[in-house]
Parts: sequence; C-alpha cells; structure tokens
Amino acid sequence: MSQKSCIHSFTHAVLALMPAVMPVVMPVLLATSAQAEVPAPYNVASNQVALVTVRITTTDSSGSQFDEESMVVPVTGNGSFGLLPAARPFTFAEMKAGSTLNFGGGTLNFQLLCGLFGCIPVTVSLNPTTATLVANAGAAIVSSGRADFGSTWNLRGNYTTTTPFSSSPGTLDTTSVAPFGTTFTFDDNGFIGTQLTIGAIEGDLDPSSFPPGTTARIRTTVSFGTTFIQGPYYINTPPNCGIGEPCNTPHEAPGCAVSSCCTLVCATDPSCCNESWDSLCVNFAVAQCGLTPENDRCESARPLGFGRFPFTTLNTDTDGPLLISECWSPTSGSLFTNDVWFRVVPPVSGGLAVSTCNHAGFDTNIVIYGSCGGVPLACNDNDSVCTGSTSRLIVPCEAGELYLIRVGGKGVVGTGEIDIALGDPAPVADGLATQWPMSQGGNDHWYAVYALGGTANFKQATAAALALGGYPASITSAAESEFIRTRATPTLLNGPTAFGLQQAPKAPEPDGGWGWWNGEPLVYTNWNVGEPNNVGRENWGMIYPNGKWNDDLDAFGNVLIEFDSDPNLSTATWPIAEGGNGSTYQAVLLPNRVTWLEARDYAASLGGQLVSIETQAEMQWVFQRFVAFLNMWTLHGYNGGPWVGLSRDSGKWRWQSGAPVTDSPWLPGEPNASGDYACFYAGGGGPRAGLDDTFDGNARRALIIEYAAPGCPGDIDNDGMVSASDLSAMLGQWGTCPSSSCAADVDQDGEVSASDLGLLLGSWGTCP
Repeated sequence: MSQKSCIHSFTHAVLALMPAVMPVVMPVLLATSAQAEVPAPYNVASNQVALVTVRITTTDSSGSQFDEESMVVPVTGNGSFGLLPAARPFTFAEMKAGSTLNFGGGTLNFQLLCGLFGCIPVTVSLNPTTATLVANAGAAIVSSGRADFGSTWNLRGNYTTTTPFSSSPGTLDTTSVAPFGTTFTFDDNGFIGTQLTIGAIEGDLDPSSFPPGTTARIRTTVSFGTTFIQGPYYINTPPNCGIGEPCNTPHEAPGCAVSSCCTLVCATDPSCCNESWDSLCVNFAVAQCGLTPENDRCESARPLGFGRFPFTTLNTDTDGPLLISECWSPTSGSLFTNDVWFRVVPPVSGGLAVSTCNHAGFDTNIVIYGSCGGVPLACNDNDSVCTGSTSRLIVPCEAGELYLIRVGGKGVVGTGEIDIALGDPAPVADGLATQWPMSQGGNDHWYAVYALGGTANFKQATAAALALGGYPASITSAAESEFIRTRATPTLLNGPTAFGLQQAPKAPEPDGGWGWWNGEPLVYTNWNVGEPNNVGRENWGMIYPNGKWNDDLDAFGNVLIEFDSDPNLSTATWPIAEGGNGSTYQAVLLPNRVTWLEARDYAASLGGQLVSIETQAEMQWVFQRFVAFLNMWTLHGYNGGPWVGLSRDSGKWRWQSGAPVTDSPWLPGEPNASGDYACFYAGGGGPRAGLDDTFDGNARRALIIEYAAPGCPGDIDNDGMVSASDLSAMLGQWGTCPSSSCAADVDQDGEVSASDLGLLLGSWGTCP
C-alpha cells in the first residue's frame, strides 16, 4: 500500500467513527491527508541495549509447559517515518515498511518437558536477529507526543538448539502482529523517540531438537529501557528529487524518481542529490524506504567493473537455484537466502576474485555462475581468513565472458561491500595424481593423497602405495613441501595422513632416529611447534593439511604417495584372472562441474557408459583403484565423490548396463529419496565405498566411465569369430608376455597359459 493510500485509509476509518454532529471537522482532516508528508529518517542511538526475554513453550502428549530466560543485548537499527502536517506541530506519523531493529545474540538455558524424572535441559544459542516492519503503519501523535502503531514485524535470525538428544541449527523466520510505540520530542531540526515499546513476536522452533512428538514455540519480548531513536526531519524537498531514475537502482545522475524517498536518503548523504545516485545511495533507499534493490533477481543483475561496491540484501527474496552439496555448510547445510546478483565481464583472462571478506555485516555466501540457473563455477561460504563468516573466492575466467555473482545470507539480511578484482586461481587437478615438473623447479615426480578405507597401520599404508606403483612420500625441501601443501594437500578426514617418515626402533626419544622409509637422508624437516614429543609410542610421521609434521601413533586414514614417473592411474582393466569382468574403467576429472545427465552424455561420447557397479567385489575394486584418491572428491562441506551409472526411472533403480540393483551399493541410510541419480558420497568425512542418491543438478567434476570387455575374449585378431587363426596367434605368444600386456593374454594375468586357452576354446565360433 502506498503512503498516500495508507493515509486515506486512516482518514476513512476516522470518518466512519465520527457522529453526524461533527461535519465541521471533515474539511480539516481532508486537507491534512492531501498534504505532502515530511520525511523523518531514524537510527537507534549508539551504544544502546535492551532486555530480551525468550519464552519457549513445549507441547507433547502430556500437555504444554514453558520456561523463559532473559539477556541484555545491544540494539541497532534504522528506518523512517512520514510526518503530517507539513509543519510542526506534527499530529500524525507513518512508520515505513523496511524499518528495522537489530538485537544482539546470546545463549539462554531452559528447563523443559519436566516430569517425574526431572526436566530436560535445553540451550538456545541465538545469533543476532533482525525485526523488520512488514508494511507501513500509521498512528496519531497525541498531545504528549505518544504514537502507538498497529504494526506487523518479521523476525529473522539463526539459532542452535542443544538438548541431550541432539544439537540442531535452525532458522527463525516468523511474522506476527507486534504493536510498536514511541514518544516523540521534536525541536527545530529533528526528533528523538523515547519510551520505546514493541509487542511479543512468536514463531516455531525446529522440532528435530526435541523428542519425537514434541513441538516447541518461541516467544520473544523486548524491554527497551532508556534506549531511544533519533533523526532529522525535512520539510523542503532537495533539488533533483522526484525526477530521473528509480531510487533502488544506481545511476550517474543525482536524485531519484520518488521525492519522499529521495529526501530521506539525501538527508543522510547529500552527495546523492548533488553528485550521483550511487550504490550507497541505493542502500540507504532500500533501508529507509522499504524498497527492493533492483538486482534482487538474476535477470536484473547489477553490472560491475573492478573495485569495491556497497550492496544490501534488505527486502530481497531468494531466486537462485538449489546449492550443490560442494557449496553446503557443515552447520547450515544448503541454506542460502535473500540473494542479490551482479554481472562482471573481465577484460582479461586469468582469475576473477570476488570477496566480501571482512567487509560485510552478516554471514555471507558467494556463488559464481556462467548463466542464470546454470551449474556453479565456484562457491565459498566462510573463508578461514575472513572474520564475521564472510567470504572470498577466485574462479578462472576468460576475457569477454559473462560471470554472474550471487551473494546472500543464511536466513539473515544485511549490508556490506563486494570487492571485484583480478587474482590467481588455484590450479585445478586434472588427474588422480599431480606432477611437480622440473620446469617449475620440481623433480618431475607425481604425488597423490589416497584414502585407506578405514584405520590402517604404516605397514598397510606402505603396501597400498606400493600396489599402486608408488611409495610413501619423502619431502626433502621447503619447495617440495609447499608444492604438496597446495597441490596434493594432506587431510585429516577419516584419520591422519601418513607419509614416508618413521623413527628407528629404540632410537632416543623424542627426536632421534627419524628417517625416510626409502632410505633418503633426512636433510629437511618441517615439524609443527612442540613436535616431535613422543606422547605415547609415536614412532611414525603424519603430515597436516598445512604441511607441518607430527609424530603419531601407528594408525592412519590416508597416505601421501610419491611416484617417480607418471603412474598412469586414470585407466585400468579389472582382470578376469582376479575375479574381474575384463571391463576397462576410466576415472575422469573435468575442468568444470557437470550434472549427472551431462556426465552420462560425456561417457557416451567416448564410447563408454557411466560405471555400473553390480557387485560388492566390483565396488571394492573401483573404490581402491580410483575412488580412494582424494582428487576425486569435493572435500568441502558434504564431501561428494564421482558420478556413477545408477539412476531411478519410474521408481526403480537401474544401472547403465541395464541391470537391476541386486547387490546393494548404498551407504547406510541411503537411498533417502533426495534424488534420482547416484554418486559416491562421504558426508563430512573421508572417501567411502558407498553411494548416495541425489539430484541431477548436484554437479561435480569427477565421474567413472566403464568400457565393456570384448564379447569374445578369444577373438585375438578381432575378425568377429574365434577360429584357428586366433589359436595360432595364442600359441605364438605362449609364455610370459614380453611387455605390460599381449593380445593373447585373455585373462590379463601377464602370461599366456592354459587358462587363456580354456577361455579361447570356450568362445569358439562366431562372436555373439
């Protein structure tokens, strides 16, 4: 409702209550309603506090109970009023939609669901919350200066509820009628508002934090005490107000099209009416006039160049696509709300750096896309070097290409600055192992981090490395350590990462007898502070993600493997001699993320299919041969692995080979109806040999392709039939294969022998 409509509605309501004996008052009221209102922006005065009381009511089969606790929190906020008539004394005020009151957070302890066996302790940790006026609210200013508004507020914020049963994050987003009141005192330049009051705001809590069958409702009341609001009022409209472009859009010319909003903004920042209506002016307009920023939707993304620009998410909705799990937060999952959009076309190729790091007043999330509704190119939630849960990321970019930047919060709104610059993107792995080339000062060796599938000792970790053609890595210089830290980053997921460092038996503790597994001299060390310290029998080395070393027990979840030459890990055949099917498999890491359907089509373009893992034996072989390499995983939030060829159609799961699911490939608790396509999945842990159902758009870079074995294993000459010529070729190659493989080695055991002859004779004749 417009402010004029609201005033008219108020007037009509008053007139309807007046007796017929008072017609003389009508011209006065009508004249008042037709006047232009006087804009009066406000801010909560600095260093103000309030007493916030929270009541939680639980209801179960035995009835309802409640407990309440209070805390003193800081209060901030801003908004605006419209005052009538056009000069003092003012007799009517309209509080504008979008006006806010922000309350600091804290922790409250409750005793709930009390019974014969006592009460359940419930801790609620409230993050800062924001109360936003939903619609304009008008009130008469009585002779004492008091105005009481029949107002409706939306309360938003995040919280964590902890009980003996669980700890659950939640989002408070509730709208309720909560009358607001203040007592105005005016002078020639401005006003203060004292004796603030606001009614209770109520909403529901997440039931997952409570026993089954229990609901919980939260009721928030505020006692403001001596807290007050203050601001100026403006009777004369500044020049350039009421003309030009919309107030919610940055533009070069000063002023904007709505004079009342323009006046409010220019009272705060005169340059908005004297120089240009920039993005900071838009922020003021959105906050003080209840507007929605023009870049609330992807299709109206605000164009930006390089630099730092103010932005706001106040009064916005959420129109971006569901986040892929790589972008999820361990604490708030896929929650991403109240987004705004920007568009950037870099003039040069390289890296596009986008940041709210340390310059936003709320918990931000950033995702970059190539098109509206497209697959994310990069995302970041809470960067480790940023304060206040702000974000930064760098995505590889091409000159002249469009990049769409989505910025939002997690159930909260706020303001900040977004920084756009060039940067150096981190290299993207394109294989299971990564080379340190001599051209970059390296040794031409290859490195990979490999998950051991559970807890393993150093001997088992070494055996796993040797089976893949490598060995536990030796780190002999600071340069090698830095390469490993950035390009083959160790992990603590599922346990420490072992490498080639070990201590000789009976060596002096804690720092005697350390050396490399392969006998290289220990010419370089990178011990963490206070290490080694031999707490227990710590005779083996582990390496942290930051490259530092620690002496540790003989229990590891991963191993850092070094290869002297290219290990050619991306392709392998599952040998028949080892109980395999003769199929060849390929691990693929694409430069950009793809959906399941795109991965399926890519596999088909290479002449294969997404892998069909039809038995547990095949699951273990595929996992150990390809999937256990950490390069195949997102390693962010909900750790996701490669796409596989399992999908659901008409309610039935079926492999790409056409086979039904007979030997369950699922992780415990899966499938859980979260999608129709399957991938490897690890939750918040390290790689696991099991699948998860998810949605097609949950894009990732990794996939496994399977190429079926030839239909006739004895068709050595590939002429479509097994005959005497194939038998002759086999006899001619009898014995140990002269190289890594030979055509007559049908069972792929490295030798042409009786077992191969049996397979050939068993497929004699025309190939099916």
